[in-house]
Amino acid sequence: MRFQSLTTLLTLIVFSVFSQNQIVEIDELYVNIDQESKLILINKNTEELNSAYTKNKTIIKSGNQQYTLSSTISNFKTGFKYQVNDLENNDYNLYFTKLPIIKISTNNYVVDEPRVYAHFNMCESNGKIVESSIGIEYRGGWTQSLPKKSYRLEFWNDNQGDETKSISLLGMRDDDDWNLQALYNEPLRLRSKVNFELWRKINELSYKDEEPKAINGIHQVYVELFFNEQYRGIYALSERVDRKQLKLKKIKKGTIRGELYKGISWGASTYTSLPAYDNNNNHWSGFEIKHPDDLIDWGNIYEFVDFVINEDHETFLHDYKNKFDIDNAVDYYIFLNTLRATDNTGKNLYVAKYSDGEPYFYVPWDLDGTYGIIWNGTKQNITNDILSNGFYNRLIEDESFTTKLSNRWKTLREEIITVESIMKDFDSHFDYLNTNGVYEREKIAYPDCKFLDLDNLQYTSTWLTERLNYLDGVFKKLIPTKNEMVRSNQLKVYPNPASHYITIESELEISNIQIINSLGQILYTHNGNAGLTKVNISNLQSGIYFIAIDYKNLTRQVEKIVIEKK
Repeated sequence: MRFQSLTTLLTLIVFSVFSQNQIVEIDELYVNIDQESKLILINKNTEELNSAYTKNKTIIKSGNQQYTLSSTISNFKTGFKYQVNDLENNDYNLYFTKLPIIKISTNNYVVDEPRVYAHFNMCESNGKIVESSIGIEYRGGWTQSLPKKSYRLEFWNDNQGDETKSISLLGMRDDDDWNLQALYNEPLRLRSKVNFELWRKINELSYKDEEPKAINGIHQVYVELFFNEQYRGIYALSERVDRKQLKLKKIKKGTIRGELYKGISWGASTYTSLPAYDNNNNHWSGFEIKHPDDLIDWGNIYEFVDFVINEDHETFLHDYKNKFDIDNAVDYYIFLNTLRATDNTGKNLYVAKYSDGEPYFYVPWDLDGTYGIIWNGTKQNITNDILSNGFYNRLIEDESFTTKLSNRWKTLREEIITVESIMKDFDSHFDYLNTNGVYEREKIAYPDCKFLDLDNLQYTSTWLTERLNYLDGVFKKLIPTKNEMVRSNQLKVYPNPASHYITIESELEISNIQIINSLGQILYTHNGNAGLTKVNISNLQSGIYFIAIDYKNLTRQVEKIVIEKK
């Protein structure tokens, strides 16, 4: 009797323990397995699972597969690594993520061109599924040499690509053409997304009232990718810069109206050369024509580049505002230099026109090499220079442009271009990826990646602080506001033009003298005084410069001088 009682008691205890545990069933659409890396990634919402299964969890079941947790779990956590084994006793690392998961499968070899057939499946954490045939190809130049590739996707109605179809993905635009950006050379996979969001805060299209759906730039959403059942890590699913995104006008009765050119290298795209063009070729001197794509005519953009490079000074100053959207030019100059996007002065930069008779404007692209990182993912900790191109070299000679530039900088520095605002975006995106375990899985997928740097936020914040301080000294002081000016008869600068020396004659006591070139770079600094000051300029080349005079009464005066070497 005593033995039977003990057996009964043990049976009740075991039954009680197991009755408190639960098998968690998860639909196969959420479950993704990389057999090679022994990685399981599930994007079923953990809050919903924990609400549905309130007891201790010991087994996860999905379809015919079953995975036993190495220890009993009370509540699942996103981004946490769980050790499980299957029915054949194979060990896996299992994660939960809130990110959409894309699965692409193909029997074809993917190349740069042409696109090849593949099958696309995307599942969101709410169970929404997008499934389609696609054409897929590699995109990018140097990045194709990296182990993690970027892709261009085109959605098809069939397996041959004879008919495409438009589709809206993750709240973005309705289109048939999409990019999957690998972000491999970005230390935290954050720069591109933060930068496109910053640009949209800075700039609005001049024709937004006529085209309220037009966007100067793109949207991006983070996803995780499985390619042929192999985990490929974090990607940015991205809209494309094209005629549809910008709502550019189509050809009408044989007349080109809207135009779009992509800068793919340097030359006419940086306004430094003007070779002859060939209308049988869709490439010309650093530009690739994107719209119209069925009629090649380089005449309009050639005429504009010719105007920038060769027009005389007075005519250029009189006419440039009719040819280019100057508010856009100011915004991009500030944006370019805030980021110090060294690969974006002409290359990785679109030039667009809404319609004939309208001015050209800039659209940024490929914004990975920024904030003290250059195009190849390496650090370049330089904060005290100005980026420009041939167009900006001429614009900076115009006082109305520099005044607009200075005023716009001061406005943007109030809320948008601040260390706090920009780093808030960095921190937000970092926390999202980190709490979902993305960085840990990136290391699993790419253990030899030399670019992944989890300490890069501090580097970025320090770099940005120094960069904005430097730009304050350039943009705020290049052209002073009216209340900073002193009467011009208190200062004489002569001769002008000058070749070897200039003399500064002031009735007020001077604290500091600076010579600034047309790029905003400070080339000379000298302590001044009241009376006469002679400055040696023999080492400066011919060109237009600014003399910035800081007085001890805390006012500033800026005079333009011309240096001509005889």
